Formats: sequence, C-alpha cells, structure tokens
Amino acid sequence: MKQDMTKSEARARLAKLRQTIDHHRYLVQVLNRSEISEAALDSLKHELQQLEERWPDLITADSPSQRVAGQPRPEFRKTRHRVRMWSLSDVFSIAELQAWDERWRKLRPPATSDYLVDLKLDGLAISLTYEGGLLSVGATRGDGQIGEDVTENVRTIEAIPLRLRVDGLSPVVRRQVEHGQVIIRGEAVMRKQDFAALNRQQAKLGKPAFANPRNVAAGSIRQLDPKITASRQLDFYAWELATDLGQPTLWAGYELLRAMGVKTNPRAEVVTTLASLGRFHQRMYEQRDKLPFWIDGVVVKLNHRQLADELGFVGKAPRAATAWKFSAQQATTVVENIVVQVGRTGALTPVAHLSPVQVAGTTVARATLHNADEIARLDVRVGDTVIIEKAGDIIPDVVEVIKNLRPEKTRPWRMPITCPVCHHQVVRKKDEVIHYCPNPRCPARRREHLYHFVSKRALDIAGLGPQTVDLLIEEGLVHEPADFYRLREQDLIGLPLLAEKRAANLVQALAERRTVPLDRFIFALGIRHVGEETARTLAEHFGTWEKVMAAPLAELERVGDIGPVVGGSIAAHFADPQHRDEVRHLLRFVTPQRIRATRAGLLHGKSVVVTGTLVSMTRDEAHEAIRQAGGKVVKSVSKKTSYLVIGSEPGAKFERAKSLGVTIIDEAKFRRMLGRT
Repeated sequence: MKQDMTKSEARARLAKLRQTIDHHRYLVQVLNRSEISEAALDSLKHELQQLEERWPDLITADSPSQRVAGQPRPEFRKTRHRVRMWSLSDVFSIAELQAWDERWRKLRPPATSDYLVDLKLDGLAISLTYEGGLLSVGATRGDGQIGEDVTENVRTIEAIPLRLRVDGLSPVVRRQVEHGQVIIRGEAVMRKQDFAALNRQQAKLGKPAFANPRNVAAGSIRQLDPKITASRQLDFYAWELATDLGQPTLWAGYELLRAMGVKTNPRAEVVTTLASLGRFHQRMYEQRDKLPFWIDGVVVKLNHRQLADELGFVGKAPRAATAWKFSAQQATTVVENIVVQVGRTGALTPVAHLSPVQVAGTTVARATLHNADEIARLDVRVGDTVIIEKAGDIIPDVVEVIKNLRPEKTRPWRMPITCPVCHHQVVRKKDEVIHYCPNPRCPARRREHLYHFVSKRALDIAGLGPQTVDLLIEEGLVHEPADFYRLREQDLIGLPLLAEKRAANLVQALAERRTVPLDRFIFALGIRHVGEETARTLAEHFGTWEKVMAAPLAELERVGDIGPVVGGSIAAHFADPQHRDEVRHLLRFVTPQRIRATRAGLLHGKSVVVTGTLVSMTRDEAHEAIRQAGGKVVKSVSKKTSYLVIGSEPGAKFERAKSLGVTIIDEAKFRRMLGRT
C-alpha cells in the first residue's frame, strides 16, 4: 500500500480489489477452481483491510471484509550427538511423492510398509537425552553431528518432562529407562496465540514486532538467560524415539513416548496408501491456518523400523522418510518502480521496487526481474499488482501479474537505450538475453569492479567492504585497484568510520596482500566470463602473468574449457589500453605468484559442487582440496556434475542434484576420498 496514496486513489483501488477478490471467491466457492494461490488471495484481502482501516468511511456493505466467517553459536558449549540427527529430503507434489515411494521399493522388493504421517512443525529441532530417566542434555541439531548444549533453556519448557514416567511401561522397558539412556527428538515451537501476545508486548514497549513464531522459538532456545526462554512459553512435540526400546514401528515409538510422559502431535496417523497420504496432506493444508502452531508441510516415514534401517541413507537424508512441503508461499504487492542496476561487467539488471510485503516470514521490498525478455514475458509494468513467490531462502520471484488490477494508462516497460549512470549507448549481443553498458569507464561499472577486486573470493582484503570502498571513492582517494595500495594512514585518519586503529589495520591488510596467487589475481581483474575456475585454468596453463596477458586468441582457445567466447573476452580485455595500464599500475604493488598445478588424483576429470556448511573445513579450503585432487570446482548443478558435496542446510542445489541423479556425498565421505580420515 502506497503511504502517499490519496483518498481518490484509495477509492479506485478498493473498488478494483473488491471486484478481484469477489471474482476469485466465485471461482473457488462456486466453480471449485482457482487462478491464483490461497496465499496470494489472502494478501489481496490484507491490502483491502489495511486500506479500509485507513479510510473507514470508504467501507461498503458488499466489501469482502464485512463477510462474517466462522552452525553452533560460540556462547554455548558444543555437544556431539550420540545418535546423528538427519535432515529430510523434500517433495512438493504427489508425483514426487510417488517417485520417492518407487525408489525405496526398488531397493527392497517386494517390501511393503504402512506410513506414519505427522505435521512438519515450523520450529527448532531439539534432541533430548535422558540418563536413568532424568533429562541430562538438551541440544540443537547443529550440523547433525555437533549441536549447541541448551539444556538449561529446554528445562524451562513445561512440555518437556525433566523425568520420564515409567509406571505404564513393561518391566523390560522400564529397566532400560531407569538404568540406561533414552534419546528423544522433537520440535520446540511457539503457539500462534503466544506469538501474538509477545508482539503486543513488543508494541507496548515501542519495540519492533517479531517476524514469525519459528524465529522466536529458535531465538528463545538460544538465549543466554534461561529466564527469557521461560518467559516465551514455548511448546514441544516429540517426533522420534531414537533409542531402541524394542518398538517394532515408529507408531509404537509414539505410544512409548506418550507413556513416558512426552507429548506427540495428536494429528499424527498411520495410513496404508499414498492416496490416504494425499488426503492427509490436503486436509492439513486446508486446516493449517486454524492450527495452534505454524506448519510448512507433512512428514512421511515408513512405519517399520527394521525396513527403514535396511534402506539406510543417501547424503544426509534417510531413504525411508521425506517431507512433503506445501506449495511455496506467495503474496501480492505493487510494483512501485523498475530500476536498472549496472554490474561490474556492464550487465544491466532490472529490479522491481515493491511495496514492502511479508512473504515466508520476511519483509520483501525488492525482486529481480532478470532481463528484458523476462519482463516482456510477464508484461510487468510500474503500478501493477503482482504475485511474488518465495521458497525457503531463495530470492523472491515475480511469478504473475494480476492484469485486472492494472491501473489505467500504464505503459509496457522497456530497457533503456542508454546506461542509466553514464548514458553510454546500451548494446545487446546476438544470441544473448542481457543488455550491457559497453563503457569500461562507466562509474557504476568501476564501483562494482572495485567491490569485486577486494572481495573475499578475489584479493580478500579485510576491512574493505562496500561501505568503506564507497567512502574512499567519494573522497577521491580510489579510482582504480592500484589506488588501494597507495593509501597511507594519514590519508584515512579522520574520515567517517575510520578511526586511527581501523586506518592502521586497513593499511596492514593491504600490505599482507602484496603477494597473491596468480589465479586470484586474474579473477580479481573482473574479466567478463572469467570466474574462479577459469582463472585457475589460465594460471596453471601459462604459469606467469606475462604469458597470460600476451597470449593470442588462438592459444587461449586451446586452453582447457576456454572456447571462442571466453577466449575472445580475455583477448579483448587486454587489448584495451586502459585495462593494460590498470594492470601495469597494479604490478608496481602486487606480485602474482605462480600456483602449484593440480595433481592427477581421485577427482581427476571430475566436476564437483559444494553446498551447505562444512564442519571440518571452509568452503575455500574444500575448493582447493578438490583442485589439488585433480577435480574441477563448479558452482551450479547440472547433468554433467560428477559429485555434489553437502554440508548442513544444503538448499536448492541438493534438490536439483537429487532430481538429476547426481551422486551426493556427505562431508565424511568427501574427506575419505581426499585421504583425510
């Protein structure tokens, strides 16, 4: 909703909103079909409600609003899980669920099993360890092997028993509980009503509201003061008895949990067919707004424990379980403007500036529109009401324009014919979708180029983030990369945010980057089409900077995976006198160092993608280990990918690798391949 909207504009907007909402209500209620998601329709209703709250005299009797309807944090001690906490693979449709079902059946024909289906609670996974029936350790998932010890905090949650009940247990099980160890997994959640009360309290204190119950639950568990955790009134539902107490099925495990005084979700069921699973999923999707807590799908597990154990794991996920997620969350908002950003290579990227809206628990005010072809396909215009979609942590996408909410006299958006910064003529090469500013002296390109030069994956100069680089540019101290090395402490002291100590640290950080590996030096120059791996290939092939710079196009095209496009870009870069001067100036301060060529190892000729957080090494160390074993590091997953190495929270690359059948290996197997066990 525009904050500067006039009453006349509000009246017109309300009329269109009522008409649109009623149209979709008719489709759903009468024709039993829909054109937009439930989330998008809810977002339209929310906007209508906000406008009516602002202008109550514009409320009409037929308004829809008048319808009456019934990595471990350092503050905590680390603890190793005695039984690993696994992640779940995701499916998003009945077809994907069927494919999952077929995969496990092929591994154990003619195995059959019923399914335990439970809600996928949107909270924080917790592992509880009981020794002799007493709660001894409460821990977060962490990376699945090592979590945070949050025992004192979980003890404040009333739903978590401090001592397990034994009166209703068989003598054998009772003996195990009273004299052995029991490990229970579940979810710490905040109920919606408690979340609302907390935000009301925040408002009274003049503090910002929390985004969603999941964040509050996670943050509350990680409070250093247990009194704060206790004040949040968290709840807990168990979803796994990880200790073998003789239970043949997961459902029997649930019954044991309840007998021991541990709460499980009362909506969990055992079903025998995929059709029954589908009905449960649909029912929970329809009821989720009425549930006392947030959910984002359902969890499906093979009920028989022995079969599940035999099926084992793939990557970090058990084959015998999967999470059937609800559709990606959507919302509607208005495109206030479309702004073109200029990158370091000159690529022009249109970005939609949106009226801020909550999607998947975060406030969204920007969405990339990728390129002119994508805008034309969607027919996005300034002033349009659009549906945006966000799945997980992925940047929101504009997925649809609601055309009947389009204001009158809007015009199709067109890519500017000149650069919005330097006003140089924009070009679009044949067979490419990207428009470019070809002016190497464009201020926007130069600024992005300087950001890139000092970035972590290039020269990695500590203390030179975008804000500091902007300051140096504005003060006229830096125009090209070599200028960073000309900086003296007396130039910096007194500038905003640069006290004496920080100025000294910055000069010292630059001094430590006067000898750099040749591949990093090449990558830092920001040559179009030259990423980290291409820079590495050039450095290994030519050995010295002088040979790289002097290489003719024909020779460049014969190197590794470098073809005519990349080779032409490299040759053109060094044919430009300004680029040659820039390198010449830089070489007065920086010495590119020959790198050690990769050996023919176990990964020779293999392309490897790394995703998620690794415990035993950084991402850069993992990439270097792959190169030293003869492998090639790639950033995106494709059918040509040999391996996907996954750490914790692997994200979308993990899903794509599974769909393409790419071999997935966890960190432990990766280390064994490298000979680092």
